[in-house]
Order: sequence, then structure tokens, then C-alpha cells
Amino acid sequence: MDADISAQLNERLSFFGIAGDEDYYPLVRAALAKIGDESLDKFYSQIAATPQLKDKFQSQEQMNNARRAQVAHWQHLFTGRATPEYAARAQNIGHVHARVGLEPRWYIGGYAHVISDIIEHLVRSSTFGRLPGMEKLGKTIVALIRAAMLDMEIAVSTYFEAEQGMRNEMLMKYGEALDRLAKGDLTVSMHRLPGQFGELSDNFNSAVRTLHETLASVAYSAEHIHSGSEEIRVASDDFASRTERQSASLEETATAMNQITGMVQHGADQTASMNSTVTVMQREIEEGGQVVASAVEAMDHIHQSSNEIAQIIDVIEGIAFQTNLLALNAGVEAARAGDAGQGFAVVASEVRALAQRSSEAAQGIKDLISKSGAQVEKGVGLVGRAGTVLQDIVNRIGEMSSTMEELAQAAVTQAETLDQVNGAVAEMDRMTQQNAAMAEESNAASRSLAVEAESLTDQIKKFRVAAMSASKLRDAAKGKTGYRSAA
Repeated sequence: MDADISAQLNERLSFFGIAGDEDYYPLVRAALAKIGDESLDKFYSQIAATPQLKDKFQSQEQMNNARRAQVAHWQHLFTGRATPEYAARAQNIGHVHARVGLEPRWYIGGYAHVISDIIEHLVRSSTFGRLPGMEKLGKTIVALIRAAMLDMEIAVSTYFEAEQGMRNEMLMKYGEALDRLAKGDLTVSMHRLPGQFGELSDNFNSAVRTLHETLASVAYSAEHIHSGSEEIRVASDDFASRTERQSASLEETATAMNQITGMVQHGADQTASMNSTVTVMQREIEEGGQVVASAVEAMDHIHQSSNEIAQIIDVIEGIAFQTNLLALNAGVEAARAGDAGQGFAVVASEVRALAQRSSEAAQGIKDLISKSGAQVEKGVGLVGRAGTVLQDIVNRIGEMSSTMEELAQAAVTQAETLDQVNGAVAEMDRMTQQNAAMAEESNAASRSLAVEAESLTDQIKKFRVAAMSASKLRDAAKGKTGYRSAA
């Protein structure tokens, strides 16, 4: 900033040809010290008498402050060569005048008054001030300064008035364009303004064009959002309905699965109980098989005993046969003995009868033992067959027991699997219910989105935009439109 002030100051000093004028500043500073206060008193008295200037000051104290600041500025000006600090002070004075609305003509007029007083004082106080014609020379110079200042003031004021007129025209056109824009007319544009305001009008047109493209894109997007939100709303309604039905179905399925799981678990328990019963039955049949085996063994022993009895009966038959032979021999000998052997004949007859009965009894026992042996043989066969059948039963029950054990294990596995399936179905039911809640929330959100999209569309309809085709709207949505609004 200081570098810019220095560059501008040097440019002004070179153009005004002020270099070397510093040598005469002491005379000016002395004149200011002598008549400056008097000259400013006259000037500020004139300010107080001029309504356009008096209104710029709120109080006498403010006017006195401005007077002191002016004196300090002049003293700094005529101290030596102009510095950036001086230029900054001068610019600050210009900013203050602009802020309070003090036009340049009053400032230039003030300088004309003070400079005229200083020139008259310098001429009068010079060595040649008392010479004839010097007073006229001083007045001539004063007249020249005043005329030059007047001409400069008129030119400068005209310049600022012309610039102000251009600014007012720009503000009027800009205000009209902004008014149309505020009413939602996005077809508004400004002709390129002259001079320094051309860039402003270009920027305004560019901004409106960008706004037009943006709103066109928003309108296009809002329309699609509206239609899309409507589709989402319909889909959400359908999805919520289907999810609700699915949730109800899953709830029924979960209940049925729970019942099936209970039934399978009950079947598994019954199968396990049956497996235990079959195991007990198998054990009892095995014990029966052992009893049958013992009966077969006992039958074998009876058969052997029958054979032994048969052998004893054979011995008895042999004894009876021998006894019968002895009785016959005794009878023969008794017959030979005659009467002396009569007693032996009776004994021999009795012994023969006893031997006969013993032989008959032995034959009867033999017949009975033979029948008993046949019955025992048949019993042994039947018991053997019963043992074989029982063994087959034991084997089949063993196979059935293995099958029942496998069935019991399978039933337990099925029960566990069904329990897992039941848990999964319950989880699915819970998730489906959550999905149903989410679907309801999504449905509510889609309805809200549809309402907001419709509201956005209604808001956009308040703006006036140039007619655009669907392709241009798509290009606008992509930021490619070549829209140019009409003037």
C-alpha cells in the first residue's frame, strides 16, 4: 500500500513540475503563520454563512477541529518535499470529505480564498511591495488564481457530476434489473454499461445466467425427485404391505416351527424311552436264551440218564432171564427129587413168577423210558429250536436296538437342527419386524420427500425462466447449457 502511494505521489510530482519548489516553502510557511488564522477565520465565517456547508458540521467544536486539522496539514505540506505520509494525510482528507458529502467545489473554493490571501500578503510584504503597480500585480495574480481555481472547480465538478450521472444511471439500471430478479424474473439481463461499469454488468449477466442454469437444473432435478419420490412412496407402500404380510407369515411359521420342534423333541424323548425299553427287552431275552440253553443242557442230562436207566433195565432183564433159567433148573431138580423137592418146586415157581414179573416190569419201564427218551429227544429238539428262535430274536432285537439307537440319535440331531431352525426363524421374524418398522419409517420419509419435492417445485414455479427443451434441461442439470437470456 505504501509503495502504491509513493509511486502515485512521484508521478504527480513529476507531472506538476514541483521539483525545486521546496526552496520557496519557508516564505509560504511564514505567510501562513502570519495570516493563516485570519484567512481561515474568514473562510469558516463564509462556511457558517453557507447553508450547504454549515450543515456538514454538527457543532462549532467540530468546525474548530476541522480548522486545526487543516492548519496542521498545510504546515506539514510546506515543511519540505512531499512525502508518502503527506499523501496519506491528503487521501484521508478526501475520504472524510466523501464520507460527510463535501463536494470538491467547496474544498477548491476554500483553497482559492486562502491562496488569494497568501498571495496578497506575499506581494505586500515583499521588498517591492510598495512600488507602483505591485498592488495591481498582486490583485492580477489573485484574479488569475481565482479564475483558474473556478475553472478547475467547474471542470472537476462536471467530471464528478458526469461520473455521478453514469453511476446513477448504472444504479437505476442495476436497480431495475435487481427488482425484476427479486420478482423471480430470471430472463433479465443488462446491456453492457460504459466505462468501468462494463465489468459489473457482465458479472451481473453472468451471475443471472448461472442462477438461471442452476434453477433450471434444480427444476429438472426437482421434477425427477418428485416423480422418483412418488415411485419410492408407492414402492414403499407396497414394500411395507408385503413386509407386514411376510412378518405375519413368519410369525405363524415361527409358531408352527416351535410346535414342530416340541413334537420332534417329544418324539426324540419317546424314541429314547423306546430304545431303553428295547435294550431292557434285549437283555431279558438274552437271559431267556441262557435259561433255554440251561434247559437244553438239562434235557441232555435227562437223555443221558434215560440211556443209563435203559442200560440198568437191560441188566435187570438179564438178571430176570437168568433167574427164570435158575427157576426152571430148580423146578427140574425139584421134579427129580420128588416129594423131597416139593418145597423147592414151589420156590422155583414163585421165583419164576417173580422173574417173569420183573421181566415184564423191566419191559414196561423200558417202554416208558423209550417213550420218555423219545419225548425228551423231541423236547431237546424243541428246546433247541426255541433256543435258535430266541437267538434269532436276540439278534433281530439287537439289530432293532441299533436301529432304534440310530433313530434316537437322528431324532436328537433333528431336534437340535429344528431348534436351530426355530431360532433362525425367530431371528428372521425379529428382523422382518425390524424391516417392517424400517419400511414404515422409509415410507414416512418418502412421503415427506414427496411433499418437500412438491414444495420445491412450487417454489421454483415462482421464478420466470426462458423456455427450454428437455435436452437443454438435461444439459442444464449437467452444467452444460448455453443459455443466454434476452435483454
